[in-house]
Amino acid sequence: MIKHIVSVLLIFVISAKCSAQFLLTYDKPASKFTTEQRQDYNKPGYMQEALPLGNGRLGAMFSGGIEEEHIMLNDITLWMNSKRGLSEVEQSGTRVGAYKNFQKVREAYRNDKYGTSEGSMEALSTKYLSSHQPLGNYAPFTDLYVFTGHDSTVVSDYTRTLNARTGIGTVSYSINDTHFKREYFCSHPNDVFAARYTAQNSKMNLKIKVGTLHKKNSVKFQGNTIVLTGKVSMVQDDIEFQQLVHIDAGNAKLIPQEDGSVLVEDATDVKIYLTAYTDYLPVYPSFKGRDFQLDSQNMLNKALNIGYNNLKKSHEQDVSELMDRCQLKLNFEPSELTTDELVKRGPSLELENLYFNYSRYLQISSSRTAPVPSNLQGLWNGNLKPAWNSDYHTDINLAMNYWMVETANLPESFRPYIEYMKMVAESGKFVAQESFGIGKGWSMGLNGNVFGFTAPNTHGRRMQQSGAWLCQNLFEHYAFNKDKKYLEEIYPILKGAAEFYMAFLAPWKDGSLLVYPTWSPENAYLTDKYGKLNKQAYGASFEQQLALNLFTDCIEAATVLKRDESFVKQLQNIIPKLTPQKIGQYGQLQEWPEDWDSPTDQHRHISHLIALHPGRDFSPLITKEITEAALVTMKHRGDISTGWSTAWKANFWARLHNGDKAHQFYQFLTSERAYPNLFDFHPPFQIDGNFGGTASVCEMLLQSHLRSIDNSSNSIENAAFVAYKKDTKQSNHFVPVVPDENLANASYILHLLPALPSAWSTGTIKGLRARGGFEVDIIWEKGKLVEAKIHANTSGDFRVYLEGKLSKLFSINNGETVVWKNE
Repeated sequence: MIKHIVSVLLIFVISAKCSAQFLLTYDKPASKFTTEQRQDYNKPGYMQEALPLGNGRLGAMFSGGIEEEHIMLNDITLWMNSKRGLSEVEQSGTRVGAYKNFQKVREAYRNDKYGTSEGSMEALSTKYLSSHQPLGNYAPFTDLYVFTGHDSTVVSDYTRTLNARTGIGTVSYSINDTHFKREYFCSHPNDVFAARYTAQNSKMNLKIKVGTLHKKNSVKFQGNTIVLTGKVSMVQDDIEFQQLVHIDAGNAKLIPQEDGSVLVEDATDVKIYLTAYTDYLPVYPSFKGRDFQLDSQNMLNKALNIGYNNLKKSHEQDVSELMDRCQLKLNFEPSELTTDELVKRGPSLELENLYFNYSRYLQISSSRTAPVPSNLQGLWNGNLKPAWNSDYHTDINLAMNYWMVETANLPESFRPYIEYMKMVAESGKFVAQESFGIGKGWSMGLNGNVFGFTAPNTHGRRMQQSGAWLCQNLFEHYAFNKDKKYLEEIYPILKGAAEFYMAFLAPWKDGSLLVYPTWSPENAYLTDKYGKLNKQAYGASFEQQLALNLFTDCIEAATVLKRDESFVKQLQNIIPKLTPQKIGQYGQLQEWPEDWDSPTDQHRHISHLIALHPGRDFSPLITKEITEAALVTMKHRGDISTGWSTAWKANFWARLHNGDKAHQFYQFLTSERAYPNLFDFHPPFQIDGNFGGTASVCEMLLQSHLRSIDNSSNSIENAAFVAYKKDTKQSNHFVPVVPDENLANASYILHLLPALPSAWSTGTIKGLRARGGFEVDIIWEKGKLVEAKIHANTSGDFRVYLEGKLSKLFSINNGETVVWKNE
């Protein structure tokens, strides 16, 4: 009997820990989504408290309201206030013929025309190069309301939950001896939102209503289905959409109302099926053509034939398979606090563990097989004028959204990014031609939308070439999967980006090649003299680093695919001519080629450390002087940051092998920069902080970005490829290195527990991915590695680095596992 009790207690503890790792729970509904909140995204409430569901295209948030349940719906393709269907050239957003004045703009850069006055770099960039085309914004879709008639003052045992492992949201409560329950999910296998309302010991009377913020709409009820059709305002060619809400209430009565709503009387079990589509297709330049009405009806018919229980079962299997691949388990005792109270309590291992798993859930919910990637808010937006348009910012945010798909084992989520990049490359070739007079390759500016906008931003101070940054993610995906078929798919995009940069680079006063116009996002320099908007510059260090990264990736890709020898030679010739990275007067890594840095500058962007992370060219193991300069820069920038900046700093510190400092930022992110529903608090909400935070956890536990080009060496300094070497003439300059011919076949170095925080003295991580095509499970106790299992998803080689020692080369076949123990 005693043994039985012990076993039951053990099962309870394990179950509680499992719930604490995946379950968001609340003892009250979310706030109502007021008109004021929908008009002003800075007003807190529904968006910070309601719980998100999604299948990568169709998204939902539910409030759990007792009298009124408000379910907000989104479609990732729905934008407004922009244009589509223009000519191929115009659809890119470029100013036709702008290239005729390009050299006039460049002359201002060569003559150091700072500031914002007439004739300055910014003024001329705005006048001659910046787009006049409206970018538009991501739009809310529809709203589903379910009115219960229940009195919240007599409710007991209220619970609202979201299980991040299964993707099921629930609401339950009791009134006297009647128990009411709701459950919600967005199915990816069957592309449908589904809900179920049940009552035990009584019956329900519900009112179901749909609506939208878009004025052009109509609602009708036919065949147990509420049909909502509408148009969304565009500057050119309004977008059409349709939503079907089918109600299956068994033998209960359905009574349609004049406003399109439906009364459900005397029901004990009500199932709701919702399908919806827009007319958007990712076809440049029309971006139109989907038969949204037929697709809505066909998907609804399919869902009804499958039935609710089978829909739910396939959904849970789909989500849990992805969620179970990678699991973090820190050593903590569950608090049994609700999630909002857990956040209020402050930093804890329980919150850090939950945040990691929840962010992976948000990833699969907002990016799966949709034609466009997740945006600044992922998938969820309820405002007609969202923050920063809820668009695609290419000065970190879009890239950060996809950092963790590789390391945290969700590579399927990357497909929308790949498809988007194909569209960007197609559109961007017209920008290259018309904005800059470059007939090869493609260009991308600072902001993007779902209609192929790739032109320079409307503000001249925001001039940026983003192709190299965006391509970094593309090649990283190959580094993790080693799939040559995929490399063939993306190679034209990589090559096109490199061809543009090769033509765009120009010699500077010292003869080196640099990028201009550009800026260092979103920072200013010489502000005492020229003001806080003096941002436009030349040769910003981050972009010089990215150009080297891109050229190196192209050389490797061409070598692997055995093509383009002359193109490779051109890249090899141009790399040594790139402007070097420099250490400035304060010992800092310079943000610009001129020594303009200020030690009191605490700007949230630290773009000039991009070669530290997510790049791979700065490392405390092989570029020690540059690393010391990076540490000075980190000290200057300080600790307090916005959400995404906090996440990036956590990654920086992990790459600097300072686990406690990385953990400090992750702690701050999970408590001080988290809303009650754990959405990232930028402020306001931006989802990149969630994704960047989880990426930082992976970096603390495993790093695999360094390559061994000398497998006979036991010293990592001698074995690893080094991308920058000290200039023999100027000791504070570090010049780019042409990659060794062996780099394309070089094995990756798996650095185990490179930045383990002391607060995480004991734990496990399952299913981390490493470059080279490997998965790694790690167990550690008392701050030391116990065991690592390295599993090959493709045949290849690797070396292990642990506690200052570099292992021999391991060769492993697909499906095999190497067990590494710290003995």
